Amino acid sequence: MERTKQWWSHLTKEERSTLVYLERSANHYGSMGGYIPDDCSDCSACGNPMMGCGGLCSWCSSQLDELICKADELVK
Repeated sequence: MERTKQWWSHLTKEERSTLVYLERSANHYGSMGGYIPDDCSDCSACGNPMMGCGGLCSWCSSQLDELICKADELVK
């Protein structure tokens, strides 16, 4: 869905900020701290340990999907 002013207007100011933050964080690799196993990393948004080598954890990923779906459904 194209992100027009109408699309963005269906989200609150806090939701818009969260959406932008999560989308920007999704493209970065989390830090690989010295106290977590080699096959794990930190979520690039919330910092919680997770399996894999970067990106968003399942909670942050689902939050991102929910915000996008909320704006998409209200525009239809």
